Amino acid sequence: MGIAPRTFSDYRTAFAEFAQKDRQARALMAASNPDWPAIDAALLELEKARLNYNQYRDILAQQLLSSSQLPDSLQPDSDRVREIAELRWELAGKPEGTDDENWYRAEEIVRQATAA
Repeated sequence: MGIAPRTFSDYRTAFAEFAQKDRQARALMAASNPDWPAIDAALLELEKARLNYNQYRDILAQQLLSSSQLPDSLQPDSDRVREIAELRWELAGKPEGTDDENWYRAEEIVRQATAA
């Protein structure tokens, strides 16, 4: 069992929607004269987006966990490491210059998961 092809795409879409709704709500709250009905509506949309994001996050996590296999060697599977490193990068907001840190942490995660 592997990761379904659309899983990352669905996850990214849900995250982008959640981030957009968050920015919209924050912009409304930062106004000098807040429109509370608009803020409440934006918060409702934000909560819906959060629930949708959590659903796709959980699906991705489950597929990542269920597709882990004990590697033939002591080296972790590079595809699994890449997927986890990319996920860590996205969850951190895609900061520049964190490739090595995300890769090494992903290797550690894969090693720990296969050792359990």
